[in-house]
Amino acid sequence: MQYYIKEWPDLTASLIAEDGYSLDIFESTDDAIAACITGCLVEPEYIERYDSYPASPPVDFESSFIHK
Repeated sequence: MQYYIKEWPDLTASLIAEDGYSLDIFESTDDAIAACITGCLVEPEYIERYDSYPASPPVDFESSFIHK
C-alpha cells in the first residue's frame, strides 16, 4: 500500500492511505514521515505541503515528491 502526507494550514499533518483513509494527524510533517516509516515500513509517496503566502487564498497547495 502507498501513503502520502497532507500538511494543513496550522502545520499539522495527516498520514493518508492510498484509498483516501486518514490514518492519523501529527504535530508536524516530520512526525508524520517518521510514523509512516516506523509504522507502515515505507516512505510516503509524496507530501502535499501548504504554503501560506500573504496574497494567496487558503486553497493554494504545492506537492513535493520524495526522491530516493
